[in-house]
Amino acid sequence: MSGQQSVYMGAFSNEVYLGTYFLILLLEVCCTGINGLIIVFFAKLSALRKNRHLRLVAYLSVTDFLTAIGEAPYIIYMILNWNPVKLDFDPLYILIASIPLPMQLKNSAIITIGIALSRNLAVFFPGQFRKIEQSYYSEIILVIGILFGLFDAALWFALSPPTRMPDCGTSGCFVSDKFRYYWGISNMILGFIVIFLSISIFFKIKSVEKKTPVVHSSLHHKNKFQQANRTSTGILISSLFFLTAPSVCVGVVELAGYSIFRLVGPFYSASLMSSGICNGIIFIGCNGDARRLIANKPRHSTTQTMSVAGRSVVIRY
Repeated sequence: MSGQQSVYMGAFSNEVYLGTYFLILLLEVCCTGINGLIIVFFAKLSALRKNRHLRLVAYLSVTDFLTAIGEAPYIIYMILNWNPVKLDFDPLYILIASIPLPMQLKNSAIITIGIALSRNLAVFFPGQFRKIEQSYYSEIILVIGILFGLFDAALWFALSPPTRMPDCGTSGCFVSDKFRYYWGISNMILGFIVIFLSISIFFKIKSVEKKTPVVHSSLHHKNKFQQANRTSTGILISSLFFLTAPSVCVGVVELAGYSIFRLVGPFYSASLMSSGICNGIIFIGCNGDARRLIANKPRHSTTQTMSVAGRSVVIRY
C-alpha cells in the first residue's frame, strides 16, 4: 500500500509540474508580447525616449523581454521530455538553459530598488533629486543589476556540478544547497529593501498629495501629481507581490532546511513572467502616449507647470 501511495504521489507531482510548465510557457508568450510592445513604443515615441525618468522602466521591459525569450528553450525542453511516471532531465542542459532565471531575478530586484530609491529621493529630497542626471543614474543601476546577475550566474555553475536528480522537474533541484541558501537569503534581503523603500514612498506620496496647495485647478493638478507617481508605484506593488513575497518565502523555507522547488516546480519562472506582464500593463495603463498610439490617435504634447509643496515643477504630458 505504501509503494502504491508513493507511485501515486509521484505521478501527482509530475502532473503538477506539467501544468506549471504550460502555465509558464503561456506567461512567457504574454510577457514577450507586452514588453515587445513597450519596446516598440519607446522606438516610435520620442517623448518616451526623452523622458529620462522612464529609462529604468524601459530597461526593465527590455530585460523582461529578453528573459522571456531566453528561458523558453528551458521550459519547452521540460515539456517535450516530461514523463508521467518518472522524470529524468539532463542536468547540464537544465543548468545552461535556465541561466536567464537567476540573472534576471537579481537584475529585476536591483532595478526595482533603483526605481524605489529614485522615487524616495524625488519626494524626500527634491532639491538633490533635480541635481542627479537621471540617464546616468539609470545606467549605473542597470550595470549594477547586470553585475549582480553575472555574479549569480557564476556561482550557479561554480557551486553546482551537473548531477542527475530523478523525479524533480525544476532547475532549483539541480543546484547545490549552498547556492540555494545564498540565492534565497540574498533575494530575501533585497526583498526587504524593496519593502522598506516602498512603504516609505507610499506614505510620503499620500502626505504630499494632502499638502499640495491650490494652484489654478486643485483637482486637476492633484490628478496630474498622482499620475506622475502611478507607474513607479504600480511597478513597486507588482514586484512586491510577484517577486519580493516569493523571495522572502523561499528564503525562510531554505533557512528551515526544506526545498520548495520539489513541491511546485519552477514557480520562480512563473513569478518573474507574471511580474513582467503586470509591469507592462501598468506602464501602458498609466502612460497617455502609449494608450494614444494603441488607439491610433494623434499625440498632443503639452507642457504645464505644477506647484508641489511650494516648488514649481515642469511636467510634460
